[in-house]
Amino acid sequence: MSGLDAIIDPEVNQNTRSYYIIQEYLKRVPVSTIIEIGASSGGGTTEALINGILNSPSKGNGVKMASIEVSRARFKNLKERYQHIPFFTPYNTSSVPLDKFLSEDQVRFFMKTTNVHGGNVTEVLKWLRQDIKYVTDNGFNENGIQKIKDDFNVKSFSFACIDGSEFTGEPEYNELPDCDAYFLDDIHVIKNWVPHRTLEKDINYVKLFQEDIRGGSSLFCKKEIAMKYFSS
Repeated sequence: MSGLDAIIDPEVNQNTRSYYIIQEYLKRVPVSTIIEIGASSGGGTTEALINGILNSPSKGNGVKMASIEVSRARFKNLKERYQHIPFFTPYNTSSVPLDKFLSEDQVRFFMKTTNVHGGNVTEVLKWLRQDIKYVTDNGFNENGIQKIKDDFNVKSFSFACIDGSEFTGEPEYNELPDCDAYFLDDIHVIKNWVPHRTLEKDINYVKLFQEDIRGGSSLFCKKEIAMKYFSS
């Protein structure tokens, strides 16, 4: 398989601090709803999230977790891997509709001003067109985040993990306001460049963690949560 249906190794894994920070957060802080965007086959952030929940005082009781994965091949693996987890619901769809994806002009401007990905605009635009084609060809042009909000009957989540397409991190963040905590992967490239820097400036949130390997990752939570569970 190639493209979005290629099975890839997780970048947040047991060799990264991020993998353990996610679990530590969930062991300390009670949560009721979790949304993960970009689950892949479930071996990275998904595994960390589920392990954290299972090792928390609640053991998953009263918790609802949704994971979005647009790739049909990766979703198949994800669904099979966690079919025994009662609080876990996978969704094979797009997190946001195509009209919320970054445009080619926005990508060109971003690349020009930041020089991420070595400034290789041609290659990055190729990725964008590939993502758009996959969503279109598979009939996934919908707002998956809103669908999960409706299914869970919530407006915001206890924990949001944003690690989907390179071109949807900012619109996904905009669709997920007022979450208690955010884990962002790829904060030094297009994906979560804006969400990471927005949260850094938000006086209502505290940055608990940042790891600058690969594209970088970070974990933010509301100030009152940080004071209650992480002040000692």
